[in-house]
Amino acid sequence: MSRRQRTLAAPAELSGAGLHEGRGVTARLLPAPAGTGVVFRRADLPGAPEVRVAPDSLGEAARRTQLVHGSAEVHTVEHLLAALLAAPVDNVLIELDGPELPGLDGSARPWVQVLQRAGAVEQREPRRTLVLSRVVSVAWAGGSLRAEPGPGLELDYTLDYSAHGLPPQRVQARFPGTDFAAELAPARTFVLAAEARELQAAGLGRGATPENTVVLEPGYRPAHGSLRFPDEPARHKMLDLLGDLALLGADLQARVVAVKSGHRAHHELVRKLAAELAGDEAA
Repeated sequence: MSRRQRTLAAPAELSGAGLHEGRGVTARLLPAPAGTGVVFRRADLPGAPEVRVAPDSLGEAARRTQLVHGSAEVHTVEHLLAALLAAPVDNVLIELDGPELPGLDGSARPWVQVLQRAGAVEQREPRRTLVLSRVVSVAWAGGSLRAEPGPGLELDYTLDYSAHGLPPQRVQARFPGTDFAAELAPARTFVLAAEARELQAAGLGRGATPENTVVLEPGYRPAHGSLRFPDEPARHKMLDLLGDLALLGADLQARVVAVKSGHRAHHELVRKLAAELAGDEAA
């Protein structure tokens, strides 16, 4: 059974530097009418162009989720989208004065906190729902991703860096059921120490700091500070997966099993799920 749509009860705002671009940006989250979905508005560009959260808006940026409409781009949206999906908040207009969302502490926790302060209100229209009726799968660069019929949304993520001498980590979650704010939202962005310099040389992580990015030494030891969970890297990967599933624009009832998957595999799965949703709605 579908639920009713929800939007914010009050505006909310967060500022900070983007994880990859490194530019300061302010994100203003505004209530929106039913049926709006999640929409980004680039207030810093001429005409304030809007970019909808939808599979056909996906770009090709590395190691993050990028949305594109015409010349307008929005980067690193996955942490906010995960927080919105878990809240849930379905309809929101997000005004940005830059191309990338604030990285904050590298997790979704600050987004959860600002959404909790703003509150949410129910709207009259029903939320779109995909009740998956068959298996949909993706294989990508040594990883796999499989969605199969299930009674609610269940996620099962296995992080496997055996090639780097690190033991696999596995996390599972169920929505509703899992306390997103306590168990997944605090998990931070991470990078293997062996990759850090190479990624920065490629122009990524220009806003990365010890406060927002965990650099992992051998044995899952952080180069600075301590982990928030023993399996924080796997939890962050699940956080990213949840944020990418929000691109569907509908509640998903399925069991999603991911092994070594990243954003591009998630995006391909969402495209396939969107085709299933369109078929259901056309029937």
